[in-house]
Amino acid sequence: MALTIMADDLTGACDAGTLFAGRAPVPVTVWPAAPVVAEVAVVDTESRHIDREAASARVSGAAASRPAATSWFKKIDSTLRGHVGAEIVALLEATGAPSAVTCPAFPSEGRVVLDRVLWVDGAATAHVVDVIRSESDRPLAWVPLAEVRAGAVALAARLARLAGMIAVADAETDDDLDTIVGAALALEHAPLLAGSAGLALPLAARLGLSAGRAALPGGRWLIVAGSLHEATRRQLARARRAGLRVLATAAAEDTDTGEAAATLAREAARLLAAESFDLIVLIGGDTAVAFYRTLDAMRIDLVGAPRPGLAFGYVRAPGHPVLPVLTKAGGFGPPGLFVSLWKEAAS
Repeated sequence: MALTIMADDLTGACDAGTLFAGRAPVPVTVWPAAPVVAEVAVVDTESRHIDREAASARVSGAAASRPAATSWFKKIDSTLRGHVGAEIVALLEATGAPSAVTCPAFPSEGRVVLDRVLWVDGAATAHVVDVIRSESDRPLAWVPLAEVRAGAVALAARLARLAGMIAVADAETDDDLDTIVGAALALEHAPLLAGSAGLALPLAARLGLSAGRAALPGGRWLIVAGSLHEATRRQLARARRAGLRVLATAAAEDTDTGEAAATLAREAARLLAAESFDLIVLIGGDTAVAFYRTLDAMRIDLVGAPRPGLAFGYVRAPGHPVLPVLTKAGGFGPPGLFVSLWKEAAS
């Protein structure tokens, strides 16, 4: 088996890919670099903030660069940012998959899909079918929660009847997501699975590739935060009070894109050249990729997740052959996340 995971930003690529590191580190590369030849490889197309046509072209090009892949997973944002519909369609066309099953739910992080609506921390945020339909002319179908909970055998029969379509499935729990994966894998011609790390988790388990909980290095940590999501603000405040070193964009900027992320990455690289750190924590996809490119990195080798939504691995870059990094999207985690992780690492 050769599995390729395709994501539209770096933290998403990492939080999904790291779940498959049970047998070996999972390499992540960033566009325009091709995926690494490995049992499981991840490619970040960096297509979330570009136009739809360019995003589709990057997905098609990335798929063409991995011709030996026998299966694919399309990582999508758990809050449906980016060109979700267009990129699913582009990957379907590039790989020849008969259909797609998509669900952005990530229950452990408060994201569920009920009656086609994505709920985040109890608030309705998007109608999943409408989001996909806005960028796709493929026929769409809805798989309600009752059909998911009828079991994998019944669900597989339902999915088989939806060949050629994009099926949007409801899911409220990790068991629901496992049923969706089990039903998809039971088909002779498996559909393309498209989801967040929540859907990637049972896929890794069913493929026998699940990574154990990663142990983080103790010592000096540098937290580099471009995302100023409210969850991140609370985490940074706790980290500073605990004495952890923090670099962050000013509150007035409130951005993880463009020049602010690049400036922050250059500052982090200068600090790394002058001081020694045992772990670099990168918060926000654009900050993570700006740091990656500032170091002229070749790849990140992922080894596991210390918590849902996080990814631990090693950046491979000139002058930094084995640089430990922890990545996190901006919207995940409790206020004391990094302080508790740091204390665990030190114990």
